[in-house]
Amino acid sequence: MNFTKPLHRCWHQSAHDETVCKLLAMFLFILLSGPLTFAQSAIVRVFPDQKNQVRIVYENGQVAAVAREPLQVGIDSVKISKDGRTAGWLALYPDPDSSTPFAGTLVLWRGGKVVQRFEADQTFWSWNFYADAMQVAYHVGPTHGEAPHCELHDIKSGRLVASWDGGLDDAKRPAWTKGLVH
Repeated sequence: MNFTKPLHRCWHQSAHDETVCKLLAMFLFILLSGPLTFAQSAIVRVFPDQKNQVRIVYENGQVAAVAREPLQVGIDSVKISKDGRTAGWLALYPDPDSSTPFAGTLVLWRGGKVVQRFEADQTFWSWNFYADAMQVAYHVGPTHGEAPHCELHDIKSGRLVASWDGGLDDAKRPAWTKGLVH
């Protein structure tokens, strides 16, 4: 073997090698662009299947499957942000004291994955996107009675931005609580 030849001349490319390289490049592009496609296409529908896994339908026809939360028996209060890039829902869990399940986790989906989960010590009564879906506001309390507590969180970091313990019918309540109900 002649070691004085430049390395690039040692490679012999046939038509077969070029075809294999093109196929590999195309396969890698498809493999890597799947999550990007989810991130770039707007969400048009969110629903549970028969096994309570969440299905997210995008405007380009793709469907993402989201594994259910442990012990989850359903979902409720599905919302899609105005720009169609973020979706959320309340995961429902069995209530040992009632035949009606309670909402125990707020799940947020963006860019092809779950980006945040917020859990309640009691139950979620309502929730909304706020600040162009950069933040999320929610109202939690006991399953029976009224002891309202509202929180505003940054979606990306999960950080608590503000909280409110006043009534939802209070005219002086913060603007971010306006869409919340009991």
